[in-house]
Amino acid sequence: MKSNRGFSMIELMIAAAIFAFAMLAIAGMSYTSVYLVSSSNSRFTATTLASSVIEQARNHGQAWASSLDGDVKYFDEVGNEIDSQGGQMGVVFRRTITTQTLGTGTLMKVKVTWTERGEVKNVIQSAIIY
Repeated sequence: MKSNRGFSMIELMIAAAIFAFAMLAIAGMSYTSVYLVSSSNSRFTATTLASSVIEQARNHGQAWASSLDGDVKYFDEVGNEIDSQGGQMGVVFRRTITTQTLGTGTLMKVKVTWTERGEVKNVIQSAIIY
């Protein structure tokens, strides 16, 4: 009588197909997680750029905040100010500040925009500075 030890060719092909499907699923999840982490880092940098200038305005006061109206600056991925002429690899953030006098305070709006994977994204923060 013949022994049934070992695997048949069909069993090996089915196992290889299941393994390949699992590897494709893992690769897809890895790509998605890298994209989400990158997007999260960009949003964090933009939020930090906006909130830091608002905090500086709160510390310096209303006159200083009003002097920033129309200010436009460019930053790299880690928040360092750069020349607006480009030549940068990676994400470039554009921070625009507008102010408006409201009675005894100044409304300060900070908009940070950047392009990520062909899509323009932005973060807007505002505060009243006294």
